Amino acid sequence: MRQLFLAVTLCACATLVLAGSSFARTPDPSQCTVTDDRINVCPYDHPAGGDAERYVDLTVTVVNDNDDPIEGYPAANFSFNVMPHSAYPFLGGGASGDCAGCENHYAVSCIDAATNIDGEMTIRVDLGSGCSPSMCCPVEVWVTLPQGTIIDPGEVLQNTWDLVANGDVRAPDFSAFATCYVSGVGGSLEECCDFITTGETWGTITPSDFSSFAVHYQDCCGSIKEPDPGNCDPFTDPCP
Repeated sequence: MRQLFLAVTLCACATLVLAGSSFARTPDPSQCTVTDDRINVCPYDHPAGGDAERYVDLTVTVVNDNDDPIEGYPAANFSFNVMPHSAYPFLGGGASGDCAGCENHYAVSCIDAATNIDGEMTIRVDLGSGCSPSMCCPVEVWVTLPQGTIIDPGEVLQNTWDLVANGDVRAPDFSAFATCYVSGVGGSLEECCDFITTGETWGTITPSDFSSFAVHYQDCCGSIKEPDPGNCDPFTDPCP
């Protein structure tokens, strides 16, 4: 009888341990997080890379309802939806945006096979190289797990030095940027002119933004920045 009682007790304990382990590995979308980042886009996909690398890596942290990280959560369980940024409906793909559907240029993929010991998964938000997007297109990246959608999306603030979309950075863009820089109020361009954000507020134009813009002035095929037009992709304006 004692052996039977011991066996039943051990079985019950094992069941509790397994159940606890299974429960601990169940993500809680309300507590999982996604980081934010930004992309500054060159008008052309220069072969040399650098500023023309049109992607950013975000980090998704998967935790359970105790806020404990879940290691080994597989990439196959992640899915993504890129939407216009809700805070900037006048930019990009919003209902009254200046480039309808620009969020469709983004592709999101998992870089890792599974989450690491800290429950972290690196995901890449990529604009690709087939099209040269000349636009200001901030988006929200919503990450969905089988247990539900993470309630806080990753924010990607994307803009360009080509403020007047025609494939290069010349006098019209300088005039547009000057309006932002001098007055600090550029209408829908105010956020697009903020190339370097030192704080939390997107849309504050500072001398660092002027320096960043100046580096890219006259950046186009056949210019002093790219002397060989044959090395440039043809410009395609995604905002007809």
